[in-house]
Amino acid sequence: MSECMPKIPEIKEFLTFAEELANASRAILVEAAHGSQIGEMKSDGSPVTHIDQAVEERLRHMIAGRYADHGVFGEEYSDANTVEDYTWVLDPIDGTLSFLGGLPVYGTLIALLHGGVPMIGVIDMPATAERWVGCTETTTLRNGAPVRTRPCQDLAQAMLSTSNIDFYDGNDRTTLERLKAATRWTVYGGSCMAYAQIASGRIDVGIDVTFDVFDYLALAPIIEGAGGVITDWQGASLTLASGDRFIAAGDARIHGAALQILAG
Repeated sequence: MSECMPKIPEIKEFLTFAEELANASRAILVEAAHGSQIGEMKSDGSPVTHIDQAVEERLRHMIAGRYADHGVFGEEYSDANTVEDYTWVLDPIDGTLSFLGGLPVYGTLIALLHGGVPMIGVIDMPATAERWVGCTETTTLRNGAPVRTRPCQDLAQAMLSTSNIDFYDGNDRTTLERLKAATRWTVYGGSCMAYAQIASGRIDVGIDVTFDVFDYLALAPIIEGAGGVITDWQGASLTLASGDRFIAAGDARIHGAALQILAG
């Protein structure tokens, strides 16, 4: 657990509980990984399995039992009390297609927001037994050890990541191609693992579109706590009211350069 000296007295308690949620999710996903899974298509065209639903049900039950006055915003079920001061934002399986295909880049995302702003983030990767935990104004930890982003002052030397090129169309696809042309390498399909690797200094820039808040709010404390920057495409901090486009970078200098490209 992270050693925080928080402005909010309960932060250590919240951190402990966030990891309890991650433990519960990992137990379900590790067991499910031993068998084949059947996916269905939701109304928005995205995939879902009964495991996504089982994980979120379990986490919601745990939150209701510990913090009945906290809000919950999750991918699979209706929001609950999201006007409250504290809101848990859950993505039970980030990278459901990877989970279905047996590719070990899927994970669970857990965020705790205070006043709509992320203060705790967890990326839990059950297939690789890795966990990144970030907390406001503290150093991000991977499996209990501090991690840092790597310096990269020149976008031309940067490694770029994006989850799925099929998510881009029209102007967004053109924008992605401009950013790709300005960087050295591009990797695809890493889901939340790619953003964890920004925090760990392996990837320099990550960008995605058509994402919802449960896909990215947990990333913010993790990347920021490792020395990086994560914002929307206009450079604004991420909140519960943010849109569907975001960009993260390990170095503020290339984040600024990338934002200029996004602005056209």
